[in-house]
Amino acid sequence: MAALNQTKYLNALLYFVSECGNEKLGIMKLNKLFYYLDFISYRDRKESVTGEKYIPLPKGPFAASLEDEIALAQRKKLLERQKDKSEKYGNRNRFRAVKPYDFSVFDEYEQKLLRYLCEHFRDWSTDQMVAQTHTEAPWVFSTKGKPLDYTQSDDIEFFSAQKASA
Repeated sequence: MAALNQTKYLNALLYFVSECGNEKLGIMKLNKLFYYLDFISYRDRKESVTGEKYIPLPKGPFAASLEDEIALAQRKKLLERQKDKSEKYGNRNRFRAVKPYDFSVFDEYEQKLLRYLCEHFRDWSTDQMVAQTHTEAPWVFSTKGKPLDYTQSDDIEFFSAQKASA
């Protein structure tokens, strides 16, 4: 597995917050967006975008470095994070990009995939995304305490390489 690509990671974070951000975008949904970014890319090109490792947790794939990358983005004054009270979820994380993302760090395929993920999942609730990831091979065949296996990504049906090259 490749090392974490921090430039792409931070810019994907800023992109998701800027372009997918609405009342439904919290930490859990960010985890799922990163999961799809990396696993769909691996399915199509045999490489992830960020180099992230994903841990199987009860609510689905968890991006192992996401909290550290959010903290780094906050220290660099790229991102603000606020916690709001929620009856259903306790505290909800809310994010705001302070600086614009740099889309030029992504190749054409990655740009199309990022756009697709925001368009497709923008209005999905966290619960819908959790339920969806629970039906996919990377999570279904995961082993507690071990990262999800990128080679299981063929099971993910969203986005297609044909669509990316169009």
